[in-house]
Amino acid sequence: MTGRPQDRPTLDSVAASLGISKATVSKVLNDRPGVSTALRARVRAALEEVGYERTTIPGASSGRRSVVVVLETLANLYYLRILDGLVAEAAAGDVELVLEVINPLASSYGREITEERIRELHRRGHAGMLVVTARLPSRAVAVCADLRFPVVAIDPTNALPASVPSVGSNAWSGGMQATEHLIELGHRRIGFVGGIASHAGFRERRSGYRAALEAAGIPEDPALVAETGIEGSGEAALTMLELPAPPTAFFCVTDPGALLVVRELTHHGLSVPGDVSVVGYDDTYAAVPGPIELTTVNTPLPEIARLGMSTLLGIGDGIEPVSHHVQLATTLVTRETTAPPASASGLR
Repeated sequence: MTGRPQDRPTLDSVAASLGISKATVSKVLNDRPGVSTALRARVRAALEEVGYERTTIPGASSGRRSVVVVLETLANLYYLRILDGLVAEAAAGDVELVLEVINPLASSYGREITEERIRELHRRGHAGMLVVTARLPSRAVAVCADLRFPVVAIDPTNALPASVPSVGSNAWSGGMQATEHLIELGHRRIGFVGGIASHAGFRERRSGYRAALEAAGIPEDPALVAETGIEGSGEAALTMLELPAPPTAFFCVTDPGALLVVRELTHHGLSVPGDVSVVGYDDTYAAVPGPIELTTVNTPLPEIARLGMSTLLGIGDGIEPVSHHVQLATTLVTRETTAPPASASGLR
């Protein structure tokens, strides 16, 4: 008869009895390489002796581990670049990816993965869950903790408890790099468009924008800040250009937003960068041919994805992350949409 939960043997207790790491016991339990034949036999004997029972089923019937990847949509190059990195890391670790797209065909936004769905995914025996930019509400975090279902967030959009590991880019530094570039070119009226106040990454980009302005002795003008979302970037830019002192440059928090701004400016007879400069963020459209190449902040999306995957798999092996909140460095990539500001008369 199975004892009370607190009396059941655990990977920790088996590892302690053998004087080895929990990660080694996990590798043996899940038939993964990296353990000698002799030690593997000792671990299996110890597991059998104490009557260890799995709390979850490891992966699909094939015996491979499987990981759930929660994405908002696939109708976006950002997600495809993330997915490319995840596929590479999964292939290296012989891991199966299971996609959970919560807004297929980008039919709506704001949906969240439900507690019921998390429980179902856990029952199916998946090794854990990667949540890519989708919101992860506190109740979902609590369910994962109760089930001991590992979860790692990639570029989280909302604040998460310290217990949830996350991997992303240094959005504050990226925002500062973009704004510093424009300031170094001579711009002093710089619009910030495409943000959403509730989005954690966008807030960090605005903080970097503000820090760069402050360091240059330029006060932030509320009239030059629009947080109406990516889709509203172009309209926000046109509204700012109607100001008595219009901006000569825009920092857009995403590449799609930056391309919308370029489109609206050119449709209204303005030259980019002759009249107005534009900087994007993420460098997701570098391989897409267009009439003009976008100056942008490169975020290492494939590397972020691979680190997120390896972190999740490590947790499954009993290896705690070195840090629960990792931000990789960003790099400004200067192309064709930025230049020194034109004269005031040139903008009129």
